[in-house]
Amino acid sequence: MIALRRVLRVWRLPLLLAALLVALQALGLRDALEYRRAAVLHGQLWRLLTGSLVHLGWVHLLRDLAGLFLIWGLFAPRLGERTGLALVLACAMAVGLGLLAFSPQIAWYVGISGVLFGLFCAGALLEWRKRPLYAGALLLGMAAVIGWTLHAGALPGEARDLGGAVVPQAHLYGALGGAAFILLRQGWLRLRAMRGAGEGR
Repeated sequence: MIALRRVLRVWRLPLLLAALLVALQALGLRDALEYRRAAVLHGQLWRLLTGSLVHLGWVHLLRDLAGLFLIWGLFAPRLGERTGLALVLACAMAVGLGLLAFSPQIAWYVGISGVLFGLFCAGALLEWRKRPLYAGALLLGMAAVIGWTLHAGALPGEARDLGGAVVPQAHLYGALGGAAFILLRQGWLRLRAMRGAGEGR
């Protein structure tokens, strides 16, 4: 029982997030929640966040959920529940704001894959101090994937399998959002530690 509680505590965030994504898909709320540039510019600002929570279809959702659990399995000890939740929200907003500000040609977007790139980038950066070679390899691999898809597009057949076009710009903005969040957080923690040390003298 204790072991089960520990497992549930570690995996609570991805399980709850997965349940939310499945519920939104089952309820058919994509039209009301997807990122749509024109709708955002007309005041529907929630779409900046919720566009990352709805999907093209069940295949798209299941692929993203597999990625979510894989990334959480890799980085759960580093991220933790509170940081993970804050990262999901920050990366979702980074995707929405990035598309709005820097990709006016993209009229609409759905899917949590941009957030997943943010989680992956954040987790790798948190690994940097203890395992720099491992973290560096992960970051280089991620950068290569993003760079390739920005240059050459999705893999053959991927858009057909998902039911729509892949938006690599969202992956880039999500990764940058994850990196910015972690770097700012680490800087804030160092500053607070320095202030605490100074007050203790």
